Amino acid sequence: MKLSTFIIFLLCTPSILLSQEAWLSTPESINQFRERVESIRPDTTQFEVTVVNKTIQLTGREIDIRIYKPKGSILKPTLIYVHGACWVAGSLDSHDEICRYLATQSDVNVIAINYRLAPENKYPDAHNDVYDATEWIWNHAKELGLDTKQFAIAGESTGAYFTAATTLKARDTKAGPKFTFQLLVYAALDGGGSSWSECKELYFTNEKDVRSDYGSPLWSKNLSGLPTTFNILGEYETSRAEEELFMRKLKENGITTKSFINEGVGHDVVNWLSVKTETPAHLKAIEFIKAGFNIE
Repeated sequence: MKLSTFIIFLLCTPSILLSQEAWLSTPESINQFRERVESIRPDTTQFEVTVVNKTIQLTGREIDIRIYKPKGSILKPTLIYVHGACWVAGSLDSHDEICRYLATQSDVNVIAINYRLAPENKYPDAHNDVYDATEWIWNHAKELGLDTKQFAIAGESTGAYFTAATTLKARDTKAGPKFTFQLLVYAALDGGGSSWSECKELYFTNEKDVRSDYGSPLWSKNLSGLPTTFNILGEYETSRAEEELFMRKLKENGITTKSFINEGVGHDVVNWLSVKTETPAHLKAIEFIKAGFNIE
């Protein structure tokens, strides 16, 4: 087993440290998982960008976003980024390094979105947070110095799941954001699938929500009219079947798609978000972002 695979095995299989019954079944185990996710962030960053933290007002709540701007005064493309971590963990801080990396290496403005976590917040709270914050950013782009002509969204793991749901909802919403592309990395796309089922059970409360169009993007009744979709998946990850089927269904609906299999790894999110070394997934993500925005 490769080191990267072993690390993610430790992260996502707490039976090494806890009893199997305690895996996300108690407040203590959830807090321990959250602490592990936060600890992946390196102590110092390799990627210098201008960072602005902002709290935005949405209906009945506030949401934090973080804006990353690389050097240069020209208007750069806008990439929304949605963090993952099993519906129950992750934050702007835990995913700070990957956002810095994407901003500097792609030369685009990256905007990270926080959202309410399960199990304290159930479906559709996180879905609404991601979509509403994205729509707010779209509507306030001019004052934020952001481009809407080149406007895309990306995320990893659960963040990719919210990304797919957001592009679906934007398509269905009059005057919603118009996305140039979406980038899905190590995505979970089936709200009722076998991948990370322990996490999903903490977010969903009934089968109707699980099988709704936004609850399970994979099983949406209509996948037409979506933006170009780039997909990065691990060779051995449990959600691979979901990702491959989703991309096939997009193609059948006339959507331009491109996929990349990161060989020899599973759900390699630890290396993805820590960026201690550039993996093939990182390099392909930059390639996809530049291609999607037509950056030379």
